[in-house]
Amino acid sequence: MSTTGWILVGVAVAAVGIVAWLLLTPADAVADQAAVEVVLDVEPTIVEPDPIGEPASDEPGSVEPTEASDVAVEPEPVQPVTAPATSAALGAIDGVIDLGEYRNEMVVSDVAIYWLNDANTLRMALEAPGTGYVSIGFDPDNRMEGANYIIGYVEEGVAYLRDDFGTGPTMHSGDTERGGTDNILASGGTQWADHTVLEFIIPLDSGDEMDKPLVPGQTYEILVAYHDLQDGFSLRHSRRGSGQLTLEAAP
Repeated sequence: MSTTGWILVGVAVAAVGIVAWLLLTPADAVADQAAVEVVLDVEPTIVEPDPIGEPASDEPGSVEPTEASDVAVEPEPVQPVTAPATSAALGAIDGVIDLGEYRNEMVVSDVAIYWLNDANTLRMALEAPGTGYVSIGFDPDNRMEGANYIIGYVEEGVAYLRDDFGTGPTMHSGDTERGGTDNILASGGTQWADHTVLEFIIPLDSGDEMDKPLVPGQTYEILVAYHDLQDGFSLRHSRRGSGQLTLEAAP
């Protein structure tokens, strides 16, 4: 073949290649554009976050409310505990009258009397002017006779109290001196330059023949006496007086 012939063959081959390229390129471009449009037509999935504190029930860690959590639980009422009137919760029997320690008080012949009681015992404090003895008698028959006496004094910081009985209109003596017993359950006292305080607890009914039983809610005549300066159990008083005292009703 001549040179001219080979040139014509080469031109023909080149022409065929150009035609093929022109025919294929639009189709491929259209396909690629369609693929792009398909991708763009897909809507993105947006995940909304759950509100704080309200996890979806189908998410891990979510808690379904139980029946117990839907019902308000009422606390059980606390029952008040009433301590006995003469319990240690009221303070020690120490000759110091604390605020609120006694529910009742009265004054007879300058002697302040504080008391409270339960069904079995009487708790009492006596505050008298002076630095001598102080006494109180319960339910006398004839002046001092027949009365149940508590008498005491404070000497050098120590309180001395005694359970006495009125043996005559103007006499009294210790229960133990007449075959009875001293039934003071607890006692104490303090003394200052101008007054003396005694505290004590006695049974309302000791069972002792030298003591008269006392009944809650009843009113009794009382006798008080004190000495300005002198201590003792048998000295004549500086002043005395009488009144009426009503015990608290039994709780």
